[in-house]
Amino acid sequence: MAIQLNIGALDIQITAEPLTHEAFSSFGDVVSNPRPDVHPSSFDAHAQSLPPNAFLANQGSAIQYRNVSRLKNLYDQAPSGKGEPIMSIFVCAARGGAESSSSGANTFTVRHLERHPFTAQTFTPMRSTASSYLVIVAPSLPPSSKDEDLPVPTGEGLPGRGFPDLKRLRAFVATSSQAVTYGAGTWHSPMVVLGQAGTRLDFVVSQFASGVAVEDCQLLEFVSDGKDEPSIRVKIPQRDWSIKL
Repeated sequence: MAIQLNIGALDIQITAEPLTHEAFSSFGDVVSNPRPDVHPSSFDAHAQSLPPNAFLANQGSAIQYRNVSRLKNLYDQAPSGKGEPIMSIFVCAARGGAESSSSGANTFTVRHLERHPFTAQTFTPMRSTASSYLVIVAPSLPPSSKDEDLPVPTGEGLPGRGFPDLKRLRAFVATSSQAVTYGAGTWHSPMVVLGQAGTRLDFVVSQFASGVAVEDCQLLEFVSDGKDEPSIRVKIPQRDWSIKL
């Protein structure tokens, strides 16, 4: 069940940017082929220019890029004390309800953010009828009395217990050739697929889970004073990607 959070008169408007490793590094990992121009048969010719984690594999028929992302399991700190590795498939419809603006861009209203405090979560797209998706993330505020009942792990590099800092919200457009790993405890939007109505994008999702709802997923629902929907909007420029929500 979602926790309803009144954001009062707060009005947030941001513009989505292309998803890159560097821009997303404080929230998790972007997983993609770093050198799609290099065929395994030409590994030796390009060896000096490849990333240091590149290795020839499978009797020379593949290039392996090692340790591109790591799944983190922190369930030993959860009240249940145990989480199991799981893989699932999310079949995600392109989201409707966005509005076109005079600038030629579309907007998406952020009504929910969620986090998985005890596990990282990787979304790996599979070939489908849509080809891009929106990644929306936020760092955490310091802990407060409003979130004191939410279980979270402790440790270096973790976001902490606080609710999301909406004033530092970020948004990125990812392509179907990019997987994304949300770091443990990272506030993020439920999956938002971009594309024509009736299209979809499928994902393999890898994570740990205990089956205890408040440990596995903490979901927020935003409301604004005197408005039907929260004033948290992401502008999605129409560039090389074709976006019509």
